[in-house]
Amino acid sequence: MSNSNKNWVIVTGGSGAIGSGVVSYFADLNRPVLSLDQKPYGGVNAEMITDRTVNLTVTSDIDKALSESIPQTDKIGLLVNAVGQIWNEPTMSLSGAALRPHDPENWRRVIELNLTAPFFVASRVAVRMARGGGGLIVNISSISSQGNAGQPAYSAAKAGIEGLTRAMAVELGPLGIRVNAIAPGFIDVASTHAALSEEQLSRLTARTPVRKLGNLSDILKAIEFLAEAPFITGAVIDINGGLRL
Repeated sequence: MSNSNKNWVIVTGGSGAIGSGVVSYFADLNRPVLSLDQKPYGGVNAEMITDRTVNLTVTSDIDKALSESIPQTDKIGLLVNAVGQIWNEPTMSLSGAALRPHDPENWRRVIELNLTAPFFVASRVAVRMARGGGGLIVNISSISSQGNAGQPAYSAAKAGIEGLTRAMAVELGPLGIRVNAIAPGFIDVASTHAALSEEQLSRLTARTPVRKLGNLSDILKAIEFLAEAPFITGAVIDINGGLRL
């Protein structure tokens, strides 16, 4: 397919529960989409989607995927940083009768995937956006950024995403680039059900004022809202049904 001189959408984590939904949504709107992830997107509407498997913690891999997928003459209008992985591991835990500290390799992996990778991609896409007259970056954070017991690494990474969003918004605003974040609560997607038991989800739903899990459409509507709101930058939009951890 030729996507020459089009306005591209880039989605990191394009094979994930949220990322794949974002890819499909914009492809269905006939926007050319570049999906970047360690696994293939594997969805429908391949005509509008360029699917690249890439290690998003390696800058040379990101540079290669961008240069080979999107012509320099094309505009990148939107980056949705959905790459990440929920990780449950407390600061210390019982191992038999002994206390065991958090595994350092797990910490590094969670920080790299949830914080470092989005920054590496955003910093490179921002260069292309600046040359093209601007754009919008939406980073996917989480309600866990507020500090969720049992998720110190994941919480720290998502809190970092929100700080990163605000810093980038200040830096990139004069170049016509807006940067915002969306912080979902518990969304009814496969990754949520994989991370939490149905009993845990039931308890969380009972604590949520609207008494239900969120849907992927809630996130898609928030992205569209940010795309239509040119005076909003540096914001974090909570999508959690009123739940506060």
